[in-house]
Amino acid sequence: MKIKNSQFGEIEFDDEIIINFPDGLIGFEDLKRFIIIEDEECKPFRWLISVDEPEIGFAIIEPTLVVEDYYRRSGFDPEVYVLFVIVTLNRDISKISVNLKAPVVIDKVKKLGKQVILENEEFEVSHQLLA
Repeated sequence: MKIKNSQFGEIEFDDEIIINFPDGLIGFEDLKRFIIIEDEECKPFRWLISVDEPEIGFAIIEPTLVVEDYYRRSGFDPEVYVLFVIVTLNRDISKISVNLKAPVVIDKVKKLGKQVILENEEFEVSHQLLA
């Protein structure tokens, strides 16, 4: 399958890497299929790109880069799920933040994703990445 995105150009990928989000993402409930793009130049950031609307994408990182024991504190088993948090980018790097309150949770086997809102009060919607 191929999609075109202004940031990455033409992206060719196998259907097997598509992650289905039956409920979409918060604010983007109509978008159900995404892929994750890794670009060596952007590490540790990755990109969650909509297959249906390829111009819509989100910078994401692994939450353990911010909170080492995030899996335990959020209650997800790392053997079953992979978690990402959405990054809000800014030209001023001191203002780059991550949403620790609503991670993107992906079932590794079923390739199903969901953005969940954690009840854990310690996590913020806008946590400064470089605090």
